[in-house]
Amino acid sequence: MWGKYGSKAARSVTGSGWRPRTLRPTYLLFLASVMVVMLLAIELLRQYSDIKGGLVFYDDTDDVPDHVTFAYNYIPTILGLSLMTLWSFTVYDVFRLEPYFQLSKEQIFPADVLSANYIFGPFISAPFSSARRKHWVVFGMSIINILVQLLLPSTLSALLDLDSVPTSSPATLRSWPELVAVGEQAEWISSQRNMSLYSLTRGDLGETPSRLSHFAIPPVELPSDDTLATARWKVNHTVYWADLTCSDLPVSNPPTANATVSIGETTADHSNYSTLTCALHDLRLASLPDPSQNCTFNANYSGIFDLTATPVQARRWELDTIPCAPRDVYGFLLDIEATDSGRLVGQRESPSAPVVVTPKAQFFSCDMQYYTAKAEVSMQANGSVVAIIVDKDSISALNSSDLDIAGFKTFLKSGICPTGNVCPSGNGTLTNHSLGRCDLGIGGYMPLCSTSGQYSQVPISGDEFMSKIRTDMKLRFARLLSRLFNTNAAYTPIQGVGTTDQVAVLVITSPAIASEIILLLGGVTCVFLAVFYQSRENILKSDPGSIAAMCSIVADLFNPAGVQTIAKYTDQSTARQLNRKLRAWQCYWYQEPSGRKLGFLPGEAPPRTLREKVLSNKQASRKATRPDPSLHFLSKPIFVAELLGLLAVICFMAVLFVLCSTDRRLRRLSDSASDRFSIALNIIPSLIASILRALFNSIYLHLGILEPWIHLQKGGVDARNSLLLNLSSQSPITVFFRSIRSRSFVLSLVSLCCVINTGLPAVLGALFTQSRTTAAWPTQAVELRYDRSTILNSSTIPTLFQYGPIESTLLNSISLLPWTSPDYSFVPFSVHTDKMDNTYQAVTLGIGADLNCHLVPLTHGLPKDEFNEDSSIPNLTTRDTENGERVPSIIRDNASEPYSVQLLAPNGATDNGTLTVLLTLHSSSNPDFYSKLALQCHSIPRIQNFTIGFDPSGILQYYYPIDSAFTSGQLVDNVTSNVANYHQHFLASIQDTSGKGAVDEPKLFPSDWPGSLIKMLYENGNSQLTIIDPDRLADATQQVYQWLFAAYFSLQKDMYLKPLPEPIMDNNAQIMRPTWAVARSLSSFIVALIMVSSMVIALVLVFITRYGKFKGPRVPRSLGSVLVWLTDSPILPSFYGTYDWTTAARREYLIGLDKRYIFRMATTPTGEQKWVIEEDRAEKAG
Repeated sequence: MWGKYGSKAARSVTGSGWRPRTLRPTYLLFLASVMVVMLLAIELLRQYSDIKGGLVFYDDTDDVPDHVTFAYNYIPTILGLSLMTLWSFTVYDVFRLEPYFQLSKEQIFPADVLSANYIFGPFISAPFSSARRKHWVVFGMSIINILVQLLLPSTLSALLDLDSVPTSSPATLRSWPELVAVGEQAEWISSQRNMSLYSLTRGDLGETPSRLSHFAIPPVELPSDDTLATARWKVNHTVYWADLTCSDLPVSNPPTANATVSIGETTADHSNYSTLTCALHDLRLASLPDPSQNCTFNANYSGIFDLTATPVQARRWELDTIPCAPRDVYGFLLDIEATDSGRLVGQRESPSAPVVVTPKAQFFSCDMQYYTAKAEVSMQANGSVVAIIVDKDSISALNSSDLDIAGFKTFLKSGICPTGNVCPSGNGTLTNHSLGRCDLGIGGYMPLCSTSGQYSQVPISGDEFMSKIRTDMKLRFARLLSRLFNTNAAYTPIQGVGTTDQVAVLVITSPAIASEIILLLGGVTCVFLAVFYQSRENILKSDPGSIAAMCSIVADLFNPAGVQTIAKYTDQSTARQLNRKLRAWQCYWYQEPSGRKLGFLPGEAPPRTLREKVLSNKQASRKATRPDPSLHFLSKPIFVAELLGLLAVICFMAVLFVLCSTDRRLRRLSDSASDRFSIALNIIPSLIASILRALFNSIYLHLGILEPWIHLQKGGVDARNSLLLNLSSQSPITVFFRSIRSRSFVLSLVSLCCVINTGLPAVLGALFTQSRTTAAWPTQAVELRYDRSTILNSSTIPTLFQYGPIESTLLNSISLLPWTSPDYSFVPFSVHTDKMDNTYQAVTLGIGADLNCHLVPLTHGLPKDEFNEDSSIPNLTTRDTENGERVPSIIRDNASEPYSVQLLAPNGATDNGTLTVLLTLHSSSNPDFYSKLALQCHSIPRIQNFTIGFDPSGILQYYYPIDSAFTSGQLVDNVTSNVANYHQHFLASIQDTSGKGAVDEPKLFPSDWPGSLIKMLYENGNSQLTIIDPDRLADATQQVYQWLFAAYFSLQKDMYLKPLPEPIMDNNAQIMRPTWAVARSLSSFIVALIMVSSMVIALVLVFITRYGKFKGPRVPRSLGSVLVWLTDSPILPSFYGTYDWTTAARREYLIGLDKRYIFRMATTPTGEQKWVIEEDRAEKAG
């Protein structure tokens, strides 16, 4: 019957033989195209990410949408796994069919090709075994396969990451760079002569003015929206500054001084301090341009010193001029020797005539120059400048046509004590005060001079003294000039670039490049295979994976005599013994009448390796031949190791999942630690998933080849479930559904594990992610300077001034003053650190003032003649007045402006404290017609504890209240009294004093300044208002009042806060650092736990149901391992002539035979015991 279909006389070994779809050009070129498209997509994304700084941007990790999180966590991994699955089909067939392509060669080749198998061992071993056999296609493919299977999922899972990046966005900003006219400067300086720069120029204890504070920068309106609240801005702007050129002033005659010593009122701790007064007369200047000119001058000095401590140095400088040698600044240093100090101490004990001393004197003088230039100004969102890069080519000098230089000198000179001591502040910057102010500092912890007398007499060099003066004058000039920018003029648009720290989904360069290299190699390999397999010698006519297909190959292609010769030595051999024996033989093709046949040539066995010698010696010492090693999942030690490995994966996931919520270290990762942890989170899960996938693929493949043999060993099995079964050549998902139908639950579970292993890297990769956060650490750098439980009740008349940052704060809603927010002033701390970018957090007291405003009914349309003409200044006519209060005066409006804002106070002195705000809207159709709205407001004190975040200079980053506001107690009473006192002077300052009060009466500010601030805030963002909005007006008024009081309280805090005897460390203060926290995904953890648990169950079931089931001497992994069994099998004649058949024809033929088969040890006619497949006649008879 086997000859029914006949046979061909010759068989082709050309490339026209059978190939699976995965080795055909269509599939291979498609796979290459997918790889090239992915490569180009990754490169485009990488280039875009490098150029833009990221793919998509968000303010914080909490703002990242769920679909974006899914995209960057899962999509690259899913694409990589999909590609890996497509690639694995090709790799599997290349490895599986390589022995058959080697058999197709025309020349003689080693017979061990029959035992070659590359799909069953670890895929990392394939390069070594293929190189040993010189199977170079498999060798190259195995190298690329390691990259694709092991590395590509890891590199793609690490391709996208969420990280903190600086982003830039251009914007058009508004600025007011013009100075008021020189005449207006002179008028303003003259009107402010009673105001002092004291509170502004003396600085804050611990504050170190930087070089940036030497520049005056026009006000800039920065965006205040949330997305740019933390931005750093760069603008090309105009800057102004002053500079001093100092030199020694030679004196021709040696100076002598008449010195007197007097004892002032000092505490017991400072009983050694005395007031030293020196008078130097008739000092003659040398090196004058005109030698005949006689230029003399006098120098007087008075200061407080400890004369018992040596050495003693007196220093002085002033903005006086010497007519015969006009310079801007003069100064001197007097070093009094120890002998003279002793004489002065003696005079202190017994006052007498002045002591004549001859100090070592150094005189100097300086000239001031004023400059302007274009510069790149970098500033934070609160307006504080962090960097200035001056364009040196644009520097130009300012002259009297630009500045009121004489007025500047006069104003600056007014802050210098005429006979005073020069007192260095705590930061080293000189600050001049009157003698009376300096000597107040001797007895207190916080001297107004910011130092003690002992410090001021420590000798310094003349260059150091001049450097301090230069720094002080630059600072004074910049702060004075900052008042003189014309904010009432039209704004000037300037271009700025805002840079802010955002989180972005970005492409990581190294994984991207690694992925591109792997994809490029994979694509080239696919193109090569498409060309190579087209012309490769090929004897296959159908898929050789089933037992029936191998029977057809053996029946028609092998010489039975040659196989029987080999069978004498290999029937009971293990796989290792068989491979060694086959290496000694060779195969060749020869022609027979029935067609081409494969013959065998015996040869000498190659020299044994050391390992083979050791094994042979061990076997010789044993009674029985060593059995073939069990499969890894059926070997007890290896099974236990694999089971423990799976359980370790579950434990590792569970432990890390718990640690993410309990271990603070995983919630406080630095940027570098986050990067390292991110790499670990991306690579380790992929490696674990790759190992698990390789494990279950191996189990699946071995079960696939063992399943038909196990069925045959049971006996009584038909061809459909034995000889035709080809599970290992089918995809796991196909086998899963097929095994479900056949109720093979173990095989279905293993197939399912292989399927879910495809998605395991994506699930494990999304198990842990990172989010940007801020964490707090204890710190010892923050100290308390004031008693936070005490606010003093001060009746001192306050002083304030028009300060440029106030306007900037109202525009930007962010404070420039330290320890000040737009609505509160906070009790300050001292911060000791060199890292100015640190942020600290602490609890402190906030003091503020607010207004309670209500609308005052007015006549809606007021013609100009509806004013009270009883006085020279018109009064507003309202429908009612409160409690007989005198009606405030109205200043006539400027009809050229669309609307105006006026602050009105009751005429004359009053204790009522009512502030009236009047907004006038001019009618566009009738210039003589006005619409007016009036608010009346009363002050309200605010006091509450706050948690504040601040930098080392005291600039607030954030603040929020804790507990409830204080409503009673001495603290509240004192704050209420201080706010009432401030409010009274506030009202007095806005009253017109031209005929009502003394011009020299202290004022908080120019009378029209708060109104201009309210107007600026009212029109901010909408300068084309056509209707009156009372809510907008009330908000603007309250914001201005809140900020003015907060700024006033911060600048005058020494009058209201009680200093501690010594600074005390705040144990509750914390340093805030940006960190990364590991975030866990509960859904991913549950899915991963189910997936890995199913693998544990599958592994245990496979071991229980398959352990010891296969009794053959070796695992049938290759054609060579079953060659002898098939040659001796009685069923082989049934396959003669079937080699050229298709799989479907062979299937139809065997099913038509309707036989049952068994695989067992049988006795041959010669009496030998051999493994064979034969017809199970007993089952058929039954």
